Amino acid sequence: MLKYSTLSNIEEDIFDCCKQDNGGDTPGGDCCNDTWKKDLVEVTADWKEALAIASHKETEYTLVVEWRDKLKAWCADWELTDEKADALCRQLELFILHLEKVCKITGKVNKAIEILFCMIEDLYKRVDRLKIKYDELIQCINCLKRPELAPGTGIMKYIEEYGKKLDAVIATRDSLIGKVVIAIELAYGLHIHICEEYGLKEVLKYWKSKLNCGCDPVEEDEHEDEHVKVDDGKCGGYKHHCHLKPKIRFPLDDDPYYKQLEEDCDKAKEEVEVLKKELDKAREKRDALQACKEALENAIAQVESKCK
Repeated sequence: MLKYSTLSNIEEDIFDCCKQDNGGDTPGGDCCNDTWKKDLVEVTADWKEALAIASHKETEYTLVVEWRDKLKAWCADWELTDEKADALCRQLELFILHLEKVCKITGKVNKAIEILFCMIEDLYKRVDRLKIKYDELIQCINCLKRPELAPGTGIMKYIEEYGKKLDAVIATRDSLIGKVVIAIELAYGLHIHICEEYGLKEVLKYWKSKLNCGCDPVEEDEHEDEHVKVDDGKCGGYKHHCHLKPKIRFPLDDDPYYKQLEEDCDKAKEEVEVLKKELDKAREKRDALQACKEALENAIAQVESKCK
């Protein structure tokens, strides 16, 4: 940077410069003014260069900051997704454990209902046999036509009461068996919808597998980009797989794309810090040259105004 001696009295020094002669036959101006003008040309060129560099650094810094913010937001979304996936995995594992207990219970319930149905079936078979024997007994009594066995008297009173009880039990058969059948249907339906191949438990296990809960990260398939045979006459019957990238693999914190994203985010942060320092230096140099340029312009203007 250009340096100048300190002027003790600027008014007197300016007039001194005006009185100086360049030593030639033709007056060519004072030495201070000519030197300052030459310096001004040099400083102006340096200032324009510094201004362009500072402007370029500001643009570059703005773009890098925007890119860093986008990466930062994208990383935050991935981190939030990873946290939710982990929470979902824990809920799935807990839910599956409960469903396994439910499946054990429903399995036992199904067997219990089957036993109950068999017991009810056996009960009504026995009641039917009793009814047959009762009817035969009543028929025999009627055939005897003995006065002591007249209806409503003596032992016949109790026999008739027994018949009424049998009829009451038989009357409950249709209603009770219908309810047992409904219970069997519900019990088997519950077990099938929860515990069988396409039940809720297997669906949750499927999603647990897709989320790779508690498992090692899935390695990328080396044959993902291979061509596959299709029933198509075009391109010799082969076509390329349609792949969406990035292909997310769980757990996310072990996903290659997520790791690369974190590295890019850290790299962008470092780049912003470096550019910030470079921008500050560029601005400082620009401002210093601008101050020097303005000082020279003011000095030249004062000299020219005093020397007129």
